[in-house]
Amino acid sequence: MFDTNVWVKRTIDIVIRIALLLFLIYWCYGIVKPFLDILLWSVIFAVAEYPLYNWFLRRLRNRKILSSVIVISIILMAIIIPGVIFAKSLYEGVAGLKEQYESASNLIPEASQQVSTWPVIGPFLYEKWNWLSQHMTDALQEYAPQIKQVLVGLFSSIASAGAAFMKLIISIIISGILLINSVKSGKLALDISEKLVGKKGAEFANMAEATIRTVIRGVVGVAFIQSVLFGISMVLAGVPAAGLWFILSLILGIMQVGIFPVAIPVVIYVIMTKGTMTSVIFVAWNIVVSFIDNILKPILLGHSAMVPMAVIFIGSVGGFIYSGLVGLFTGAVIFSVGYKLFVYWLKDKDEDTVNVR
Repeated sequence: MFDTNVWVKRTIDIVIRIALLLFLIYWCYGIVKPFLDILLWSVIFAVAEYPLYNWFLRRLRNRKILSSVIVISIILMAIIIPGVIFAKSLYEGVAGLKEQYESASNLIPEASQQVSTWPVIGPFLYEKWNWLSQHMTDALQEYAPQIKQVLVGLFSSIASAGAAFMKLIISIIISGILLINSVKSGKLALDISEKLVGKKGAEFANMAEATIRTVIRGVVGVAFIQSVLFGISMVLAGVPAAGLWFILSLILGIMQVGIFPVAIPVVIYVIMTKGTMTSVIFVAWNIVVSFIDNILKPILLGHSAMVPMAVIFIGSVGGFIYSGLVGLFTGAVIFSVGYKLFVYWLKDKDEDTVNVR
């Protein structure tokens, strides 16, 4: 006979257990939350770095620590050296803009005298550019409150970029520890995948691993290389706030928009304010840089399938809005992994339906 009291007690017991479990999970999440970005980036870096780590491991007779140190040192040098160069330029450029605005000096320098010697359009461009240079400050006085807010926002963004840069460095160092324990880390990832997905867990884990490497190499890696080459040319040409334009070009590069929206006005600025030789070299260099992704992507990707541009764009923009500069990178990777796994799951469902029929 059905005992109502026993059923009620069991129900209450189950509810209490579930509530305690959810409370424990929520508590653990609160503890991990401040480090979530760093841990996520560490895993992403470890997955992306593993082929290089494995290459050194085979040649160094299975010396795990030495192989990991070499890989992490290479990655850190590739990031820290440009980071230091552009960080100084970024701060000095924004501070210079603020100082020029507050002192009512010309925000746009006068055009080079050589511009006036250009055939047909030279005199016109020279006159209009210098008129704009002389009257820009007066025109901007009308929007003084808004401009001050923008300048404050730029300084805030510099601080945010600095914090993101430090997170990036810490993540790379932690990824080195994960590489040393790559066998255990891989087994843990496989166990989690099998718990979540079942028999197809190994295939899903391999798909996620391949997608992470594809996005890091073909999207983030190419955008970083292009932006660094573009940034170096700006520093050498003496472009103000080169660090700011570097960050903007990196953001647009990850979004798959490309560096053109930043490069075009910078090229115009260099042509109008610098000497002929500097302008020619700068333009020629950045034409090569703008199209270098067509060479780099086949080399870095090999036979890997690229994620659709729309997926990268949505992931990077959404990640940037959700969690700032770090989210720009993690958003592109995580959304791409989710997309690839979803497509794989749909394909697997279709195959199962066909087999049943």
